[in-house]
Parts: sequence; C-alpha cells; structure tokens
Amino acid sequence: MKDLVSQDDKKVVAALDKADASGDINTVQPLLHAFRVRKEDSIRDRMRTMLSSIKISDAERVFVEELENDESEVIHADILGFIWSSGFDPSEKLDVISRIATNGDYRAAMEGLTIIELCEGVENERILLEATLNLRTAIDACEDDTLKAMYQTMLEALLLLDK
Repeated sequence: MKDLVSQDDKKVVAALDKADASGDINTVQPLLHAFRVRKEDSIRDRMRTMLSSIKISDAERVFVEELENDESEVIHADILGFIWSSGFDPSEKLDVISRIATNGDYRAAMEGLTIIELCEGVENERILLEATLNLRTAIDACEDDTLKAMYQTMLEALLLLDK
C-alpha cells in the first residue's frame, strides 16, 4: 500500500486497483492517509469515491480513529462524509462527531448535523452528555449565525435522543 502515496500516478492507480479488489480492512487507513496528502485531482476523486462506499464493518472504527488524529484534521469533514455515505451508525461516538462538527468549518458542521440527525439512539449517557456539552459550548461561543443555527439543530436532535 506504500504506492498509494507514490509520486508516480501509475503506481498510485495500480495500488488503488489492488485496494479496490481486495476489500480488506487493512487498506482503509493507508487509503485515508493517501487521501490526506494527495492534491485535488481525478485520483483523489477516486479515493474519495472508494472511501465513501466502504462496506467493511470495521472501517467505521478506522474512520473514528482518524477523527481523533490531529494529523488528519484537514480531512475531518471528509471523514464525516465517508461515515455517512458508507451507512455507518456512529451513535456511540457522537461526542467525537459533535467536537469535530463544532471545531471545523461549515462543511464539517453540515456533515456532523447529517450524522446526528440520522441517529436513532445512544446507549451511553456519558457520550450523549459530552456531545450536548460540546454543542452548548459551541453555540455560546459562535458568532456566525449560520453555524450557530446548525449547532442549535444538532443540539435539538441530541435532546430528542435523550427522551
């Protein structure tokens, strides 16, 4: 998988073909790393498509680990999108998702809102409490009315989960 970050586009494409064919969980993290360091081009678009359609159940864990990795901050909004597009239910990580959504840009907030609105429940009350606190803090500190409205909508969705 080292060829995913090669300067030779032919090697990168061959590595993507191999990763796509394997369907192996061990390709997810290297693919995220390659996506993070790749400039915007058609190859990066292919990586985005692959990451958005991963159906390996353990990939959700890898995505969340990358959300907790400060080096991946530049792709946090993308990772939230990958989680949603792949159909994962990260309800037990709403604390992390709310933190990313409220510390990122407009896109991160929109992706976080989408995930939070689709959650049907949270078993761990501490996670729900932490997510709620993240949003209340962000609402109090936010000066952008558009972001504040999204944070408020996220908070309302979380409060419905608490009932």
